[in-house]
Amino acid sequence: MDTAIWVIIAIVVVAILLVALVLFLRQRRQHRRIEAQDIRQNATAQVSEVRHREAVAEESDALARKAKAEADQKAAEAKRLSEHANTHQERASESRQEVDSEFARADKLDPDVGRDGIRREPQPHEQGDRPPRHGQGPGGQGYDPRAKP
Repeated sequence: MDTAIWVIIAIVVVAILLVALVLFLRQRRQHRRIEAQDIRQNATAQVSEVRHREAVAEESDALARKAKAEADQKAAEAKRLSEHANTHQERASESRQEVDSEFARADKLDPDVGRDGIRREPQPHEQGDRPPRHGQGPGGQGYDPRAKP
């Protein structure tokens, strides 16, 4: 009987160990479930913050795209205005050259303008009621309409 008691004791010990192992595994599994649930709750709490950050990022991106579009539009407008100004400057330069050419032609024809381009004062009997010529302003003052103000 001695052996039978030992066999029964061994079976009871093994059964107790198996029950303890099963209980331990269940507790471990329950603990892991609780831990996973805590992690999910923390993640859920962070979802709204993440969504807010995403919304801020999307808004910033939209503002950046809008600013870039406006900058591109302003750059195109600046280029167009610059080309427009260049065209006007070229026309003004051509007009200035034409006017200067006309003044030079008038100086060549005017008997009161010497070869050096300097106006001589007309003799008193030559003045009359003629308008002032190139190089002569009202009252006999030096006057050059080509001079830039």
